[in-house]
Amino acid sequence: MQDPSPIDVVRRVVDCDNDRDAAGYRALLHDDYQSFVHGQPSTRGPDEEVAAIERWWRAASDVHLEPLEFYESQGVVTLRYALEGTNDGEFYGQPATGKRFKVENCTLLEVEQGRVRRAWRYSDTLGLLTQLGLVPAS
Repeated sequence: MQDPSPIDVVRRVVDCDNDRDAAGYRALLHDDYQSFVHGQPSTRGPDEEVAAIERWWRAASDVHLEPLEFYESQGVVTLRYALEGTNDGEFYGQPATGKRFKVENCTLLEVEQGRVRRAWRYSDTLGLLTQLGLVPAS
């Protein structure tokens, strides 16, 4: 049986994220999965990644990832997306603000044998924190 295309795998990752399907999300990650945020190591292994995404779901229970573009080259998928939701739970040690946010981000995902091995995330962190009122607007 042929592995799904890298873009199809990433679409399934997005669906699991939006559906809050932790088990489905974990099944799409390689055992040696690793993620990076702004070039720095972030999570190591699928269990650590699932725990991180579950914290995000608790911080914004209505968060929705809307894919804007997919590009694939040699098994690496570039996903440009909008992320929108309400901060209704603790966010990195900060109490919920109740504020809505919408940011555009980009993630590169290396897909191998139908599962994600590496992810490199680049996000509008300043825009997010400003919208949540956690940093002053300029």
